[in-house]
Amino acid sequence: MRFEYFEPSSIEEAREVLRRGNGQYKILAGGTDIINQLRRRAVTCEGLVNIKRLPGIGSWSAEPGKGLHIGATTLMRELETSRVVAERFPSLVDSLKVIGSIQLRNIATIGGNLCNASPAADTAPSFIVLGASATFLDGGSIPQTVPIEEFFAGPGRSILATEGLLLRVDVPEPERFTGDGFERLTPRSAMDIAIASAASRVTLDTSSGRVVDAAIALGAVAPRPLRARKAEDVLRGKEPTPELLAKAGATAKEECNPIDDLRGTAAYRRAMIAVLVRRTLEKSIERANRRAGT
Repeated sequence: MRFEYFEPSSIEEAREVLRRGNGQYKILAGGTDIINQLRRRAVTCEGLVNIKRLPGIGSWSAEPGKGLHIGATTLMRELETSRVVAERFPSLVDSLKVIGSIQLRNIATIGGNLCNASPAADTAPSFIVLGASATFLDGGSIPQTVPIEEFFAGPGRSILATEGLLLRVDVPEPERFTGDGFERLTPRSAMDIAIASAASRVTLDTSSGRVVDAAIALGAVAPRPLRARKAEDVLRGKEPTPELLAKAGATAKEECNPIDDLRGTAAYRRAMIAVLVRRTLEKSIERANRRAGT
């Protein structure tokens, strides 16, 4: 069987090639997922479309007050080593640091991690709690934007059509008294897929110390990354005591729908979600207090 390779020089050319492939061509960005999948014959295709040199989607910016804007082919390592990103979006850096190895993160892209659409994608929970959105081109010529939590359609499936192309991820500027954090559980300390993961974001009222707003997202415990909205409701308007954080974790574990597999049982995953959510909330509150100068 003939296998083809394309290296388009424009977004329009890339989409035309993907359209001609009619679903039989795969996108190559960092290649850390697709090359491994092809080697294992986990996926098959008739060609690869290299988008690493497409103009306009390989850079990022984080100007004060303007949020974080990440081109789809931005390398993970660039964001992981940025002091600006670490100060303003720490949960994202938390999640990047546990992905593979430094060597892998020097070639892996943000867009690849999201478009692979794994329920265990490490950056997904952090992007969700940070209120990030994905901008992409699909069937038409006008870019579309959706919240990151709506970008995933199911295991290994995003909402992108055959010729769809992710352009960028935008993260709004965090509120002043907000903190966020990410935690995951793996069989080994690194180089493995999460058994369960969680990210949290908490905004505090500095006068009362109560929780003004909260966001909690879970990974690897449902067909796609998901918000734990009932757990968030547990926190709003209340003082973040250890008992309340534990209650939020216990609520979150009832909102997920994990499976049994070789890496862990569904019951184990639920139990660990309660622990991970509590830990991320503790981390978020600590960081929020630090930002508030208390």
